[in-house]
Amino acid sequence: EPFVFLIECAGVETQNKPRQIVEILKKVRVEDGDKFVEVEPSRDFSIDLHIDFNHDQIKNQTFDYHSTLTSFKNDVCRARTFCFKNEIDQLHKMGLAKGGSLDNAIVVDDDGVINKEGLRYADELVRHKMLDFIGDIYLAGYYILGHFNASKAGHGINNKLLRTLFADESAWRIV
Repeated sequence: EPFVFLIECAGVETQNKPRQIVEILKKVRVEDGDKFVEVEPSRDFSIDLHIDFNHDQIKNQTFDYHSTLTSFKNDVCRARTFCFKNEIDQLHKMGLAKGGSLDNAIVVDDDGVINKEGLRYADELVRHKMLDFIGDIYLAGYYILGHFNASKAGHGINNKLLRTLFADESAWRIV
C-alpha cells in the first residue's frame, strides 16, 4: 500500500516503446505433492487462488483476481504478510522476519488474529498470498495474458511454473 501511494503521488508517464506481452498458447501445469499451479490461455490476466492451512482460524480460503486498472489497489495491495505466533522464534533463529511487527504483519495464534486492529479485509490472508503470487509472476519481466489457477501456491512452485512455461516455447509467444 505505501508503494502504491508513493507511485500515485509521483505520477506515471506513458512510455514510447510498445509493451511486450506474453500470450499463453496452451495449458501448463506444475505439481508438488498436493500443491499445484497452472496457467492457460486467456484474453486477460486473472488468477484463482486457494489456500488451505491446518489451522482453525484460517482453514480453506479462495480469492479470484481479475486485473483491471484499479483491482491491484482496491483488492490486494493492503494485504499484510502473516505468520503464526508459535513460528516467530524459529523465524528469528533463521535470520528472517527481522523487520516484522504487529504494525506490518498479521500474527495468528490458537485464538485468532492477535493484532488489535484486526484484519484489513475479512479474507486478508488469502489476499496476501494473492499479492505474493502476483509479485512472483511479474518476476517473469512481462505482463502475461493468461488465467492462473493455484492451490497452496508459494514462491518455490510459482517459480517452477514460470521455468516450466518458458522452457516450452510452444506454450507462449511474445506479442
